[in-house]
Amino acid sequence: MTLKDFEQIAYVKSEIDMLNKRLRKEQAKGGQFVGDTAKDYRTGQGRTIVIQGYSIADQKKIDKIWLLLETRKATLEKKVVEAEEFIASLSDSKIRTLLTLRFIEGKEWRDVGKGFYKKVSADSARKYVKAYFEGA
Repeated sequence: MTLKDFEQIAYVKSEIDMLNKRLRKEQAKGGQFVGDTAKDYRTGQGRTIVIQGYSIADQKKIDKIWLLLETRKATLEKKVVEAEEFIASLSDSKIRTLLTLRFIEGKEWRDVGKGFYKKVSADSARKYVKAYFEGA
């Protein structure tokens, strides 16, 4: 993996959160109950009747959107797992910690430095990661 791949992880995780919200929203639409009124003239006089049911056309649309969102979400989650596996394969504990704090946990560089056992500056943490990928 490259530094650019890791920089995308924060956006990927954000997109997964957005997709989860959209999936919940679409799921809430599932089985949407609809209703309308009409006039019944069987008796010769127009009598108002209520028609109720579930919208099948909407359900098909919802199912398609659901499938697309779930597929996209699964693809994005694979990228996060790939990043986690890459980090786990590294022998350097310092770089594993920096990558995890910054890209997996999504912390700002200043918080990455503070989260380290020996406090390092945000700039030092960023430069260390950059140097690691330039040398890898």
